[in-house]
Amino acid sequence: SIGRVDARDVAVTMGAIGGARAARVSVEMGALGGAIAGEVTVSQAGVGTLIARQARVEQSIIRTLIAQEVRVDRPSGVLVMIAQRVEGDVRTILDWRAAAAFGAAFGLVAGLLRRARR
Repeated sequence: SIGRVDARDVAVTMGAIGGARAARVSVEMGALGGAIAGEVTVSQAGVGTLIARQARVEQSIIRTLIAQEVRVDRPSGVLVMIAQRVEGDVRTILDWRAAAAFGAAFGLVAGLLRRARR
C-alpha cells in the first residue's frame, strides 16, 4: 500500500493508495482513497473520491466522482457523480433530486436541533 504519491503514471494491482496526484492513475483489484488526475482507470476497486478529466470505471464502487468524461464498462455503483458526459451502465445511488431532498431534510433537522439547544 502507498500513503501518498505524486507522479506522472501510477499503476497499482491488488494494493491500496491513500492519495494520488498524477497524469494517469490505474487501480486494479484494490482501493483508492482519493485521486486528482488527467486519466483514471479503476477496475474491481473501492474508491473514495476521484477528480479527473477522463475516468474509466469497471465493476467498482465509488463514493464521489467528478470528471469531464466518464466511461463505465461493467455495472458499477457511484454515490455522487458530477460529470459532463457519461457512457455505459452506471447506477447512481444519489441523483440530483435525491441530493436536493437530502439537503433539505438535513437543513431541517439541523435547524430543529439548533433551536432545541436554545
